[in-house]
Amino acid sequence: MYWKINRIQFPVYNLGPGKRLAIWVQGCSLACKGCINPELWTENGGKNIEIASLASSILTIKNHFDGITITGGEPFEQYNALVAFGSFIKMKSILNILVYSGFTLEELTKKFPDKLFMNSLDYLIDGRFERDFAVSDNIRGSSNQNFYTFEGGKSVKDNNQFFNGKWSLNVTKANQIFMAGVPKKDDMNSLIGYLKDSGIKLDL
Repeated sequence: MYWKINRIQFPVYNLGPGKRLAIWVQGCSLACKGCINPELWTENGGKNIEIASLASSILTIKNHFDGITITGGEPFEQYNALVAFGSFIKMKSILNILVYSGFTLEELTKKFPDKLFMNSLDYLIDGRFERDFAVSDNIRGSSNQNFYTFEGGKSVKDNNQFFNGKWSLNVTKANQIFMAGVPKKDDMNSLIGYLKDSGIKLDL
Protein backbone atom coordinates (compact mmCIF):
# COMPACT_ATOMS: atom_id res chain seq x y z
CA MET A 1 0.00 0.00 0.00
CA TYR A 2 1.23 3.47 -0.92
CA TRP A 3 0.73 6.85 0.70
CA LYS A 4 0.92 10.18 -1.19
CA ILE A 5 3.24 12.35 0.91
CA ASN A 6 4.60 15.83 0.25
CA ARG A 7 7.34 16.04 2.88
CA ILE A 8 8.64 14.82 6.21
CA GLN A 9 10.28 17.12 8.78
CA PHE A 10 12.44 16.06 11.69
CA PRO A 11 12.83 17.27 14.35
CA VAL A 12 9.75 19.38 15.03
CA TYR A 13 9.23 20.91 18.48
CA ASN A 14 5.59 21.88 18.19
CA LEU A 15 2.43 20.46 16.58
CA GLY A 16 2.14 18.12 19.54
CA PRO A 17 3.91 17.13 22.75
CA GLY A 18 7.69 16.87 22.90
CA LYS A 19 10.12 16.25 20.05
CA ARG A 20 8.31 15.01 16.95
CA LEU A 21 8.54 13.77 13.41
CA ALA A 22 5.98 15.46 11.14
CA ILE A 23 4.45 14.17 7.92
CA TRP A 24 2.62 16.37 5.39
CA VAL A 25 0.34 14.38 3.09
CA GLN A 26 -0.54 15.52 -0.44
CA GLY A 27 -4.09 16.29 -1.50
CA CYS A 28 -7.04 18.13 0.07
CA SER A 29 -10.47 18.81 -1.40
CA LEU A 30 -11.58 21.19 1.39
CA ALA A 31 -9.52 24.18 0.21
CA CYS A 32 -10.08 26.39 3.27
CA LYS A 33 -9.69 30.11 2.61
CA GLY A 34 -6.45 31.39 4.11
CA CYS A 35 -4.85 27.93 4.28
CA ILE A 36 -1.07 28.21 4.75
CA ASN A 37 -0.43 25.12 2.58
CA PRO A 38 -2.47 25.58 -0.63
CA GLU A 39 0.27 23.81 -2.60
CA LEU A 40 -0.88 20.62 -0.86
CA TRP A 41 -4.44 20.78 -2.21
CA THR A 42 -3.69 19.15 -5.55
CA GLU A 43 -3.19 15.40 -5.83
CA ASN A 44 -0.57 15.91 -8.53
CA GLY A 45 2.30 16.77 -6.17
CA GLY A 46 4.18 14.72 -3.62
CA LYS A 47 5.49 11.17 -3.91
CA ASN A 48 3.90 7.77 -3.46
CA ILE A 49 5.72 6.08 -0.59
CA GLU A 50 5.29 2.45 0.42
CA ILE A 51 3.84 2.43 3.94
CA ALA A 52 5.63 -0.57 5.45
CA SER A 53 8.97 0.74 4.22
CA LEU A 54 8.30 4.24 5.58
CA ALA A 55 7.13 2.95 8.96
CA SER A 56 10.13 0.63 9.25
CA SER A 57 12.52 3.49 8.49
CA ILE A 58 10.86 5.73 11.07
CA LEU A 59 11.02 3.00 13.69
CA THR A 60 14.80 2.77 13.35
CA ILE A 61 15.00 6.19 15.06
CA LYS A 62 12.00 5.79 17.39
CA ASN A 63 14.15 6.31 20.51
CA HIS A 64 15.08 9.83 19.38
CA PHE A 65 11.64 11.45 19.48
CA ASP A 66 8.31 11.30 21.31
CA GLY A 67 5.67 11.14 18.63
CA ILE A 68 4.49 11.64 15.06
CA THR A 69 2.26 14.43 13.73
CA ILE A 70 0.36 13.93 10.46
CA THR A 71 -1.06 16.94 8.67
CA GLY A 72 -1.36 18.18 5.12
CA GLY A 73 -3.23 18.28 2.96
CA GLU A 74 -6.06 16.19 4.38
CA PRO A 75 -4.88 12.93 6.00
CA PHE A 76 -8.37 11.38 6.11
CA GLU A 77 -8.73 11.58 2.33
CA GLN A 78 -6.17 8.76 2.32
CA TYR A 79 -7.96 6.88 5.08
CA ASN A 80 -6.71 3.34 4.46
CA ALA A 81 -3.11 4.49 4.27
CA LEU A 82 -3.50 6.60 7.43
CA VAL A 83 -4.95 3.72 9.45
CA ALA A 84 -2.41 1.23 8.11
CA PHE A 85 0.51 3.50 8.99
CA GLY A 86 -0.87 4.30 12.45
CA SER A 87 -1.54 0.65 13.20
CA PHE A 88 1.97 -0.38 12.14
CA ILE A 89 3.55 2.29 14.36
CA LYS A 90 1.31 1.43 17.33
CA MET A 91 2.16 -2.28 17.10
CA LYS A 92 5.90 -1.66 17.08
CA SER A 93 6.40 1.33 19.39
CA ILE A 94 4.99 3.57 22.12
CA LEU A 95 5.14 6.66 19.92
CA ASN A 96 1.99 8.79 20.06
CA ILE A 97 0.33 9.92 16.83
CA LEU A 98 -1.45 13.26 16.41
CA VAL A 99 -3.45 14.04 13.27
CA TYR A 100 -4.85 17.31 11.92
CA SER A 101 -8.05 17.06 9.90
CA GLY A 102 -10.27 19.67 8.28
CA PHE A 103 -13.21 17.33 8.89
CA THR A 104 -14.94 17.46 12.26
CA LEU A 105 -14.96 14.37 14.45
CA GLU A 106 -18.70 14.02 13.79
CA GLU A 107 -18.07 14.04 10.03
CA LEU A 108 -15.28 11.50 10.40
CA THR A 109 -17.38 9.05 12.38
CA LYS A 110 -20.10 9.27 9.71
CA LYS A 111 -17.61 8.85 6.85
CA PHE A 112 -15.76 6.01 8.59
CA PRO A 113 -18.25 4.10 10.77
CA ASP A 114 -15.63 1.40 11.42
CA LYS A 115 -13.90 4.01 13.65
CA LEU A 116 -10.59 2.20 13.14
CA PHE A 117 -8.83 5.55 13.31
CA MET A 118 -9.67 5.81 17.01
CA ASN A 119 -7.51 2.74 17.67
CA SER A 120 -4.61 3.64 15.38
CA LEU A 121 -4.25 7.31 16.45
CA ASP A 122 -3.86 9.05 19.82
CA TYR A 123 -4.86 12.66 19.22
CA LEU A 124 -7.00 14.59 16.73
CA ILE A 125 -7.31 18.30 16.04
CA ASP A 126 -10.44 18.65 13.92
CA GLY A 127 -12.34 21.22 11.89
CA ARG A 128 -11.81 23.46 8.91
CA PHE A 129 -9.57 26.49 9.21
CA GLU A 130 -11.73 29.60 9.65
CA ARG A 131 -9.73 32.70 8.84
CA ASP A 132 -12.08 34.96 10.80
CA PHE A 133 -11.55 32.94 13.99
CA ALA A 134 -7.75 32.84 14.11
CA VAL A 135 -6.21 32.16 17.52
CA SER A 136 -2.91 33.13 19.14
CA ASP A 137 -1.68 29.63 20.00
CA ASN A 138 0.46 27.68 17.54
CA ILE A 139 -1.28 24.31 17.77
CA ARG A 140 -4.63 25.28 16.18
CA GLY A 141 -5.36 27.50 13.21
CA SER A 142 -8.73 28.79 14.43
CA SER A 143 -10.87 28.69 17.57
CA ASN A 144 -13.53 26.40 16.09
CA GLN A 145 -11.04 23.53 16.00
CA ASN A 146 -11.18 21.00 18.82
CA PHE A 147 -8.63 18.75 20.47
CA TYR A 148 -9.49 15.10 21.13
CA THR A 149 -7.71 12.21 22.80
CA PHE A 150 -8.54 8.66 21.71
CA GLU A 151 -8.63 6.11 24.51
CA GLY A 152 -9.76 2.51 24.07
CA GLY A 153 -11.43 3.26 20.75
CA LYS A 154 -13.38 6.21 22.16
CA SER A 155 -12.91 9.97 21.86
CA VAL A 156 -12.42 12.35 24.78
CA LYS A 157 -12.57 16.10 24.22
CA ASP A 158 -9.51 17.70 25.77
CA ASN A 159 -8.36 21.27 26.42
CA ASN A 160 -4.66 20.36 26.41
CA GLN A 161 -3.28 22.07 23.31
CA PHE A 162 0.47 21.49 23.87
CA PHE A 163 1.06 25.17 23.26
CA ASN A 164 4.73 26.17 23.53
CA GLY A 165 4.89 29.32 21.39
CA LYS A 166 7.63 27.89 19.15
CA TRP A 167 8.17 27.29 15.47
CA SER A 168 10.33 24.65 13.87
CA LEU A 169 12.29 25.56 10.74
CA ASN A 170 14.00 22.96 8.57
CA VAL A 171 16.34 23.67 5.65
CA THR A 172 16.67 21.09 2.87
CA LYS A 173 19.78 20.28 0.84
CA ALA A 174 18.19 22.35 -1.94
CA ASN A 175 18.09 25.36 0.44
CA GLN A 176 14.32 25.26 0.81
CA ILE A 177 12.97 26.42 4.18
CA PHE A 178 9.93 24.69 5.67
CA MET A 179 8.14 25.91 8.79
CA ALA A 180 6.15 23.77 11.21
CA GLY A 181 3.66 25.57 13.40
CA VAL A 182 0.70 27.86 12.97
CA PRO A 183 1.84 31.46 12.41
CA LYS A 184 0.16 34.28 14.30
CA LYS A 185 -0.70 37.56 12.60
CA ASP A 186 2.41 39.21 11.07
CA ASP A 187 4.68 36.30 12.11
CA MET A 188 5.53 35.48 8.50
CA ASN A 189 6.42 39.09 7.69
CA SER A 190 8.63 39.21 10.78
CA LEU A 191 10.39 36.01 9.76
CA ILE A 192 10.94 37.20 6.19
CA GLY A 193 12.36 40.50 7.47
CA TYR A 194 14.68 38.72 9.90
CA LEU A 195 16.03 36.37 7.22
CA LYS A 196 16.63 39.23 4.79
CA ASP A 197 18.44 41.22 7.48
CA SER A 198 20.59 38.14 8.09
CA GLY A 199 21.63 38.07 4.42
CA ILE A 200 19.39 35.16 3.40
CA LYS A 201 17.76 35.72 0.02
CA LEU A 202 14.25 34.34 -0.27
CA ASP A 203 12.51 33.12 -3.43
CA LEU A 204 8.80 33.38 -2.58
